[in-house]
Amino acid sequence: MDWLGIDRIENRFWSAEGEIPPQVIATDHRLIVGAPDLPMQSIPGKLCPEELPRGAEGLCLPGLGQMTSGDRLRLLGFQTLNPHWDGLALVVQPARTLWVTLSAGEAIHLQASATGQLASALGCVGAVPEGFDEAMSRAERLPFQLAEAETPGQQLAALLGAEMAAAKRLWLGQQAVLIGRGPLANAYLAALRGLYVPVTETSEAALVREGFRALAKAFLTAE
Repeated sequence: MDWLGIDRIENRFWSAEGEIPPQVIATDHRLIVGAPDLPMQSIPGKLCPEELPRGAEGLCLPGLGQMTSGDRLRLLGFQTLNPHWDGLALVVQPARTLWVTLSAGEAIHLQASATGQLASALGCVGAVPEGFDEAMSRAERLPFQLAEAETPGQQLAALLGAEMAAAKRLWLGQQAVLIGRGPLANAYLAALRGLYVPVTETSEAALVREGFRALAKAFLTAE
């Protein structure tokens, strides 16, 4: 069955094979991510919902907790590719980072961090962290560390160190998957690996494709 996945957040279009030019498939079977004014579902909750509300364009994926529908789609894609995987998903966005605990296809806990927003305000998003271990060991001194920092790398290390210290119960003894792109995502990757957390890197295109495929299999095969 032909279907069209539409990401209204980024205005991108997908088929079962992957990303395609806009509206290349003429079909009534449409899956929408980023539909406006759609109520969020609560956590704990399944990454693949039991039903999808129908909007003007087609079936719409709601957000989950503080996750946008786009975040949820990517986590669903990862879980589809790794059906027996449990652990910590770190979703790195420009303004915030989501710490999502996954188990048996559900998001059972979610916590958001404003580290990206703070790093942007300080102008250190693109820096390479300097002195992360020391910053983490003295996380309670974060305001003073930021004032004493001499480089953007030290500022970013102070922010990440404080976050990793506060989130220790989430990552200790867990495996993790990193979802995100860019310098900030790379900084999180380095921080987790420095703490000996096994981290899986991902392909954004593969996650989106598999997320739409999973929704199509669950909700369109019977139509």
